[in-house]
Amino acid sequence: MNKHYIKNLTLLRALAAFFVITTHSLRASEVKYSNLDEAGYFLPINLLDLGTFGVCLFFALSGCTLFISNHSKVNKMQDVAFFYFKRFMRIWPTFIVSLVIYLLFIEIFRGFYTADKNYWIARFLNEYNLNDVIKYIFLVFNITGPRDLFNGPYWSLPIEFQYYLILPFAMLLIKLKPLKYITPILISGLLYYIFSSELIKFDRNDFFKMGYMFFGGVLMSLIYMKLKIKIASHFFFLSIIILTLIAGTIQNNLLIIPKQIPFISDPLNVLGLLALILVAFALFCDESKKDFILLRMLHQYGEVSYSVYLFHMLFVGLSVILVLHININNYILKFLFVYILTLIFSYYFSILSYKLFELPSMRFAQKITDKHHRKVN
Repeated sequence: MNKHYIKNLTLLRALAAFFVITTHSLRASEVKYSNLDEAGYFLPINLLDLGTFGVCLFFALSGCTLFISNHSKVNKMQDVAFFYFKRFMRIWPTFIVSLVIYLLFIEIFRGFYTADKNYWIARFLNEYNLNDVIKYIFLVFNITGPRDLFNGPYWSLPIEFQYYLILPFAMLLIKLKPLKYITPILISGLLYYIFSSELIKFDRNDFFKMGYMFFGGVLMSLIYMKLKIKIASHFFFLSIIILTLIAGTIQNNLLIIPKQIPFISDPLNVLGLLALILVAFALFCDESKKDFILLRMLHQYGEVSYSVYLFHMLFVGLSVILVLHININNYILKFLFVYILTLIFSYYFSILSYKLFELPSMRFAQKITDKHHRKVN
């Protein structure tokens, strides 16, 4: 077991993946694919329409876990290259495998999708060329565009990778005592200032707008390593319920945030702050000592959450094709069909992806890094 492994954080990764799948299942189910279909809205389900909150959680978790596991390994400039190499091998090979699979799946989807091409799910049909594929391969499409090609959830990948480019330099600055706690705050503030003042414009400016979530996660981990306090595990599960409910009411416009409050008036920023609070609870609460099958499955879901994030839209798309061809018209049944099929198949497919692509890539990167350190020492 990795000495930096924190089960509560892995559980939050599962929760984030769960929210993303729920949102995409809702988007795929809420429209009328035929004249017999019901277009629906059901509040108890829509309170879990928290895909955006899930992505905020992923960013906060990434900043937190990466700092905890790497801060002692990045001590000088030559360590930066090896940090980049390990992060590259962590996300890029599996991403490329998924891109090839989606390029093949898009052709299948074109042949079987018979409904309105303006619907959200029909983004699979967006036209692309070789130049677009290259931009996605090099993870620069958030800067250059075009957006919404191949697989909608791809939008966050280049943003996260660009945070990785900054993180090791933040780690080096944090080692300077006067800058320890102020570094993630300054980086967060600078990125958000660039966004709000429009100093730099990308095709998608989320990199600047959401940076405080990633580096806020870094700050949470710094505070955690300093205080080393623990509170009862049930507070963690209680925080999940309460903060998820708050996020759901915001997402469904049941809780209206006053527009005159700087920063807070943007609902996305509230979701980002809620994500950071939830990460703090995960860090400062004891891990549950209970061992039952559902909790073990959730931890495994969290372990493979990157593959879940990459591949779940494959099964959302397949589910919609089946909905069209077996004529599921009831809204609730349609949602449950898409949702359950996506949850189950993305879970088992992601376990396979983790074993075949993620683990070998990580082990290769670790082997190269360890070999270098042995030579140096």
